[in-house]
Amino acid sequence: MSGYAEVLIDVANRRLDQSFHYYIPDNLVIHVGMMVVVPLKYRKVRGLVVSISSDPPELDGEPKFRSIEAVLEENYLIPLELIELACWLSETTICPKAQALHSVWPFLKGKGETWMTSMASMDDEDVKVLELLDPDTFQVLKTLNRSRRGGLPENVLLKRSGAKKELLEDMLKQGWIKKEIRFSGKAGSPDMNERKKNNIENKIDIDTDKDIDADTRNNIEQITAGSVWHITGALSPAQEKAFQDILAFRNKNDGGTVLIHGITGSGKTEIYKELVAKVLAEGGDVILLVPEISLTSQISRIFLEQFGDIVGIIHSGISSGDKLAIWEQILQRNKRVIIGARSAVFAPLSNLKLIILDEEHDNAYKQDENPKYHARDVARKRMEDRGGLVLLGSATPSLEAYAAAQRDKIGLVSLEERFNQRALPAVDIVDMKQELASGNKTMFSMVLRNKLQERIDNGEQSILFLNRRGYSTFVFCRECGYVARCPHCDVSLTYHSHNQQLCCHYCNYQQDVFHRCPECNSRFIRFFGQGTQKVEEEVSALFPGVEVLRLDTDTTSGSREYHRILERFRSGEVPILVGTQMLAKGLDFPNVTLVGVISADQLFNMPDFRSRERAFQLLTQVAGRAGRGAKGGEVVIQTYSPEERSIQRAAKQDYAAFFWEEITYRKQQSYPPFAHIIRIMIFHEKEDRVIKAAQDLANSIRLVLADLNQEYVILGPAPAVLTRLKNEFRWQVSVKGKNPAVLRRIVHQGVRAFYLGTASSGINISIEVNPLS
Repeated sequence: MSGYAEVLIDVANRRLDQSFHYYIPDNLVIHVGMMVVVPLKYRKVRGLVVSISSDPPELDGEPKFRSIEAVLEENYLIPLELIELACWLSETTICPKAQALHSVWPFLKGKGETWMTSMASMDDEDVKVLELLDPDTFQVLKTLNRSRRGGLPENVLLKRSGAKKELLEDMLKQGWIKKEIRFSGKAGSPDMNERKKNNIENKIDIDTDKDIDADTRNNIEQITAGSVWHITGALSPAQEKAFQDILAFRNKNDGGTVLIHGITGSGKTEIYKELVAKVLAEGGDVILLVPEISLTSQISRIFLEQFGDIVGIIHSGISSGDKLAIWEQILQRNKRVIIGARSAVFAPLSNLKLIILDEEHDNAYKQDENPKYHARDVARKRMEDRGGLVLLGSATPSLEAYAAAQRDKIGLVSLEERFNQRALPAVDIVDMKQELASGNKTMFSMVLRNKLQERIDNGEQSILFLNRRGYSTFVFCRECGYVARCPHCDVSLTYHSHNQQLCCHYCNYQQDVFHRCPECNSRFIRFFGQGTQKVEEEVSALFPGVEVLRLDTDTTSGSREYHRILERFRSGEVPILVGTQMLAKGLDFPNVTLVGVISADQLFNMPDFRSRERAFQLLTQVAGRAGRGAKGGEVVIQTYSPEERSIQRAAKQDYAAFFWEEITYRKQQSYPPFAHIIRIMIFHEKEDRVIKAAQDLANSIRLVLADLNQEYVILGPAPAVLTRLKNEFRWQVSVKGKNPAVLRRIVHQGVRAFYLGTASSGINISIEVNPLS
């Protein structure tokens, strides 16, 4: 077919982040979504066909169109919906389209390689003659014909055959061999195809198979054979009402978004199961998102037991080959329920009708790298044109979601009682100032210490929460005031006792702990602050002979360790579990009757207008781990600020009161959701260059703002909270206003003007819409 194709070049470069038009030669059949090889200046690059027309595009001047050279994987098309989604992501997150495509379709990675293929068979008479007349050429052809992959990369061929590059050039001219561009690591490469074939034969998704016991596996096989999608357990009256309210909203609004606000332990997962069964029975497909990879295995067990091997798991922790196998099964409709972390929102389900975001308030749904999307926004975009439903579930919804529900922009369904009408845990707020005044200088109040002892004596379990890993938060010389700091980041080093190391939690820089001050050689070295390691040690010293488990990123380097720790604690053999915020999400331990928060103050004493919201959410969530079984629960919150409203409201699990207090403050300050913020971070190894660039960027944006009203203001330039990170200095410029489309236009014009100036040379920037921190 002849014609013209608009091709998006797969190069993550702002100057090349645009589409180019190429002529389609008669010998090629091209479709939208196809990957092709095209010339770009003096090299060959990969590109994605985003549109096709029979007439040449209207361009300035008299352009000369170069031709598409080859098709990559002609039967492997990217669904048109995902191409459109990538373009939308690029526009709304202000990032290159190529980077958006890498997120939407994760098999674009790879670089072009020059491959050689043989144009002659070893049985040809002319080739047989070469063995005597030109043994070097014969050896090249012999090497190529032995390859199982239909050719070899040029450098591999040179090495295996012992030939010189000049010989290959001569053979190309004579027609013995052919040169082509192939992309390593691309979807559909032979090595991945083999893994894909093997994985498709498996009934259980690879990621969950190793964690499933024999009984569960038998249940899955039985369910799979019968395609049983009904729910075996009955919903409580409150759950049934919530389920019916959600369906009524969906049917009335032809989809839309519903927030299900259910207190901790109210049984939201059972409602999820009922909705999934309903959608499957109607012929639809489902995506269920959880905030962290570690939670996928736990919730996937529940859904595998109910729905069998139509359930698939997707997250960034699985290999490209395994993910490719699952995507192939999705495209063949062998997988219809996809469970995973943030990236699973892009699963190419053909009849997608329901996307569930469990714990929708969690920051993990926002991606830190380009495109800096929020999974909630992507879910709503995907459901807009499909008439599908987005269900947001949380005991502590984000203020933005709850405010949208209050304004009737989305539906609101409430679950105000725990499953089986279990009581919420009783909460005791302990003023640590009084503990200190009474002579108690330990990290444990007498109240918490006594309650821990009671649980140990009664054979019950306790959770201790501190949202900071390590042993001590900084190392300090009492003689000269020296503090051990990271040489690459503007942060103090944290002491980890298990390996006697000082560690940076941002760049992972490590050094041995010192016992003399590097500045004054003093021996008066002191370890300040507390982390989960120290809590674990103090508990062991306080209760000799009592085993303690610790759950943080230091102890869970792999998913096996994470599950091993949780299974040991769930079995009841270990009475106390110490951990960070990993404890606060989606965990259910029926024998836990006590939760202790070691220090609540660090949660809200942060330079961030969202710190109180996060403190309330974390405290409420972690408190909700207590009393989920037949026994009642108690929570002890230790703090030096007992009157802090986020603590007071979390103690009563009074989300509504907290919301109205916090939303009033946000409105007074014109913070989200009453305004939108776009932050531009400027990076460079030299601080003076960063400061100059930040000032020039701010001036460029001010020129754009001069033509607008006062609703749009510039904040900064100012140093970032972490002024130096990984050897780069960081400053930021933010723009605040009500209309996000206008804000994006302001930033786009300002950045474009900035790059025309000399201060932008060598400067890297990162743009984020509505940053969460």
